[in-house]
Amino acid sequence: MARFISSPTTATTNIFTGDANHVHDQGSASATWVVTHSLNKFCSVTVVDTANTVVIGEIEYNSVNQATLTFQSAFAGKAYFN
Repeated sequence: MARFISSPTTATTNIFTGDANHVHDQGSASATWVVTHSLNKFCSVTVVDTANTVVIGEIEYNSVNQATLTFQSAFAGKAYFN
């Protein structure tokens, strides 16, 4: 499993591709996460819980800058937008 050594708190530029990314930290448990990432694109998203286990859910793109992530149960974790 890939592990992230450090997590940016704002949009950053990937030095290898010039592509921006965003990390959303969901500190409180919820089954629905609404994330504004301001990346101006429909991102690929990877979600992990607090144990860094990948969690599968539904992604609804509200716009090129916002997505709603829905899961079967509430949990806290991180969403990586790229």
